[in-house]
Amino acid sequence: MEPMSATAGDRGRGGFLPMLVKPDWLGPEAADALLRYAIEREMCYEPAAVLHEGAVRVDANLRSALKLPSLGPFEALLRSRALDIKSELQQAFGMNPFEATQVEIEMVSHGDGAHFRRHVDTFLGPVRQRRPRILTLVLYLNRRPAGFTGGALRMYAVGTSQTRDILPDHNLMVAFPSIAPHSVEPILCRDGAFADRRFAVNMWIHG
Repeated sequence: MEPMSATAGDRGRGGFLPMLVKPDWLGPEAADALLRYAIEREMCYEPAAVLHEGAVRVDANLRSALKLPSLGPFEALLRSRALDIKSELQQAFGMNPFEATQVEIEMVSHGDGAHFRRHVDTFLGPVRQRRPRILTLVLYLNRRPAGFTGGALRMYAVGTSQTRDILPDHNLMVAFPSIAPHSVEPILCRDGAFADRRFAVNMWIHG
């Protein structure tokens, strides 16, 4: 397993697809406010679903997480920031330019035992989208010091058994092509406090 620097950009090597990691992606006040918003709406979360074998369903064996249905006043800010960095990501990843047709956003929280098994974010096969996800961005949020351990974003090399882990940190953003295989490794949050969970905003730019 290969660790990844929190300030790194990578065009892809050793079978890994390219990725970009940026600390302090939002201003500190905006990141802290977004975390407070996520924590204060504890009662609004619902089980996160997964697309598997052509059907969207809740399956805790594949994905164990809670999803917040709306990010309210933060949706516009996050959409704008995702679109602002789109050209930089295209260039860093060696992608052909494309027109963004949608920015899909979800907030998720991960408590003790939460995980998401290896998957890709682009819908493939018979459920292929007309306007597919092209770029994935993940923004991490958590109290400091963190009240959990684990929960690494694990990236998988194509054609080899190598993996690379990125540890979540408050206001850290990780971006990669949506076809890149990845997983969320299990979280340990034994005291059960909702505010101590691992929070993440998933953003997908569709082409």
